[in-house]
Amino acid sequence: SRLERIPIASWRLLGNPTAAQGMGACTSSTVASRPGSPSDSNICVGSLLDMATLPGIDKKLSQKNFDPKLDFIGHACRKGRKPAGRQPNQDSWCVHRVPGKLSAYGVFDGHGEKGHLISDHVRQTLTKEILNSVKTGNESSEVDTATALQEAYQQAQRGIMAKPHLGVQLSGTTATVVVHDHMRGKLTISHVGDSTAVLVKKKAGSDHELEGLALTRDHKPDLEDEKQRIEEAGGRVSFDGYCHRVCKKHGFGPGLNMSRSLGDVVAHRVCGVSADPEVKEHQLSREDHALLVCSDGIWEVITPQEAADIIKDYGQWQAMAAAKHLADEARGRWLAGTNGEMTDDITVVLAFLNPEQVPQLSCVESWTTAVPSEAASSVAASYSSEAESIFVSQDSSSGHDRSIPRAGTWGSEGRRLDFDDIPFESDEQDTL
Repeated sequence: SRLERIPIASWRLLGNPTAAQGMGACTSSTVASRPGSPSDSNICVGSLLDMATLPGIDKKLSQKNFDPKLDFIGHACRKGRKPAGRQPNQDSWCVHRVPGKLSAYGVFDGHGEKGHLISDHVRQTLTKEILNSVKTGNESSEVDTATALQEAYQQAQRGIMAKPHLGVQLSGTTATVVVHDHMRGKLTISHVGDSTAVLVKKKAGSDHELEGLALTRDHKPDLEDEKQRIEEAGGRVSFDGYCHRVCKKHGFGPGLNMSRSLGDVVAHRVCGVSADPEVKEHQLSREDHALLVCSDGIWEVITPQEAADIIKDYGQWQAMAAAKHLADEARGRWLAGTNGEMTDDITVVLAFLNPEQVPQLSCVESWTTAVPSEAASSVAASYSSEAESIFVSQDSSSGHDRSIPRAGTWGSEGRRLDFDDIPFESDEQDTL
């Protein structure tokens, strides 16, 4: 394949003060320090409430002390195209990081008439409450982390119910929050709904091939344990020809297509829908490469393994490009599968998990890596220093030039989505 030299910015030298000043010797691989800001500065980035209804645009952003090239975090939050009406983007997301200690990654997918208001409210409250719970659990052996997280979700539900202007009776949101304890090398995953978290890790015996493994299960009403709880609480599960929905025992509605959520007061009160999260822990290893937390706008059309394949050729400092590529791929598949008529809201939060493996470079070192060819122009624009260089492969065999298949053809690892059966006239739930 043809190789093209692209300059890389000198920030990679900053972790080595001697090398940054000139002809210093190489040192061991460490994470480069953040230029121009103290190492203990908390990092916050996330979506803002955005009432724009134009399909395909990214949601407004709020950020503090955030640089994706230094923090190895990427994100995308695209407004969908829904023939049922001109709704705003109902997805919300956030990242909070206390450097060297804790990071929290959250995605919230709203549904119902005012789902965008509820997802934004939960974005502002739940992740902070979870971080506080995890900090308390780390500081006290008497506090059970899972119990603390359960309480954080219940507190969020109580807070939503206290705000009737959010349309809490028939609107709600998913919530998936993953906390990365950097000191213990551990992920704590909590979720309600179907915004899946996926771990991307190196395949055994391979330095480049990755595999994607779901860390959460979708809370769907037809799951045996979920259905039992719903029926014992007085609700029922019905199939509408497209998906299973939660309904009253007698009559119609609320028609929620998930068995756990925040908000959705009617479904919680009379149908057995729950705000209790499932909580699990994962001890990280050096094979664990990246974390993806995404709304179902991704996972309805892309399997975890396909997501791993899409991001595998991106360097850690290219997390934004990788996240946007994944979002673009999903949007293309939605449009191809619906003849351009529909896409769901699409949200991606991507975090590379082992930044300590990024090498320092001195003026006598070089680092060679494969980068998708379509990213070359953006890399060149971003990096202006001639101090070092990387090679960008333009070999189409990387898989990034794949044609977009029609929807409804994905394997058993992901969700098979038959676009011909989508009820365009409704969103997540029906009215009472």
